[in-house]
Amino acid sequence: MGVYAVVTADVVRSREHDLSLEILKETLEGFASGLLVKPFSVSRGDELQAVLSDLEALPMLLRRLRYCVLPLRLRIGVGIGFIEDSAFLKAGSSWDMSGKVFFDARSALDGAKKSKDAQTVVACEEENLRLFLNTVFILKDAIESDWTEKQWEAVHTYEREGTYERAATALGVTAPNVQNHCAKAKWNAIKSVETNMSAALRERFSGI
Repeated sequence: MGVYAVVTADVVRSREHDLSLEILKETLEGFASGLLVKPFSVSRGDELQAVLSDLEALPMLLRRLRYCVLPLRLRIGVGIGFIEDSAFLKAGSSWDMSGKVFFDARSALDGAKKSKDAQTVVACEEENLRLFLNTVFILKDAIESDWTEKQWEAVHTYEREGTYERAATALGVTAPNVQNHCAKAKWNAIKSVETNMSAALRERFSGI
């Protein structure tokens, strides 16, 4: 038995999009495969679900997930808790699995659905951790919801390439252009927030 994060999401105002189930599946194919014990799969037309084994990666993974599915916007529910390791062998996808952590993820998503915005809500047994994560996600989501497409591209290309110069080459723009987009997106603050969130999750669940 180990501690995992179940990530369940749905598309905000999916009826307004020409949403193809197959295109969404293709978009998510291979996404974060090194971090997920069960990869993202699509059900009910506009709902996604995966199981994350590396809890420290949760803040970064959710941001990259939002980038991966652009221009779609997601409401995200996260359940953190224990899953029997043997359960993964019996399930074709996370949708075939059940247990408290899955119900928590569904409950968290239902909470996120109360807002029209692309919110993230976390459910877990430890009250202080739940309050901390949800408080930070409220602020983090508010900042990221204002990112333009160019800011999303600049942030993630810079994160991948490591320097403004290499990111600029990859995007076909100038280095100051990339730096400006990252600054307007408050990337340094977002990165620091994710680092602190990861540290809190590592401290809480290390050795479990």
